[in-house]
Amino acid sequence: MAKLIIYSGTSQAREFELKPGTNALGRGADNDFQIHDASVSTHHAHILLDGASITIKDLNSTNGTFSNHAQVEEAVLQPGQPLRLGGVDLILEAEALTPVRISTGPRLARPPAAAASLPPMPMPEPAAFAAAVSPDRTAELAEPPPGKSACKYHSTIAGEWLCRSCKELYCSVCVSAKSTGGGMTYSCRKCGSACVPVKPKLIPSKKEESVVVYSDKMLLIRSAGFGCGAALLGALIWTGLSLLMGVDVPFLFAPMVGAMCGYAVKVGCQDTPGPVFSAIAVVCCIIGSVAGKLGMIAVTHLTVNTNTTYFTGGLGICLAIYAAWKIGGDS
Repeated sequence: MAKLIIYSGTSQAREFELKPGTNALGRGADNDFQIHDASVSTHHAHILLDGASITIKDLNSTNGTFSNHAQVEEAVLQPGQPLRLGGVDLILEAEALTPVRISTGPRLARPPAAAASLPPMPMPEPAAFAAAVSPDRTAELAEPPPGKSACKYHSTIAGEWLCRSCKELYCSVCVSAKSTGGGMTYSCRKCGSACVPVKPKLIPSKKEESVVVYSDKMLLIRSAGFGCGAALLGALIWTGLSLLMGVDVPFLFAPMVGAMCGYAVKVGCQDTPGPVFSAIAVVCCIIGSVAGKLGMIAVTHLTVNTNTTYFTGGLGICLAIYAAWKIGGDS
């Protein structure tokens, strides 16, 4: 029997018993095993169980599939091996499997006596999964700060890492992992300081079960729609403020439009991180800024352009694009 165990520190701790053949994993309801997490794609990966080996294949997911802390498209899994789909950590529990080797040339057969002398791979207990995910997590887990339990950027995911500097909690997606000689080190993406593992204590919201889970395609459509709506609203505000003030201040108006578009895309994609959503926010920001500038000219007839206005306007657009990129996809 083989099964996948979702890390018990998350808000949805459970296990899946793998069936012979193909096992579909993802956020969509049509998967064999549904994982309700924004970082998991609608159809994220397939796990093939053929009796001799267990193979995982990524289905072009948005946030990737990781085996032994390395992103993979297809890989053979072994018992006790850590696995991550997007921001969800899992571990494979199964009987010892026969290693699968791929070779393009002849190879020497291993003598039966040598094969028999190999020790079996140890099977970790589910409770020890925190130590199996990373060598660095063998240390005693720290207590989260008072009043905090969820990731700073993902309110439905338990905070698993504490930044020593900014005192914020982050999930596995929101920390930077780096391989070192002694294992893996984790650092805060915001300030670069070292992060330490904590005891996740996330209490799921009562409204969490009623949240609609959209497909990847629908998330893109929602993000584009929300972003265009924010661009139009920002352009109208830009035009109205210019009319009331009698002047045009693109250094302030453009970043306002960028922040609005970024936040709208963030809501539309259900806080799913990724450069695709950041790019959508940037495009909407540019559309809103151009529309706001044209609207300002139409109502105020201001056409005075100097080197100073060009410089401040360009700086404002740069700030707007940066705000839209950072907010829209958590990039």
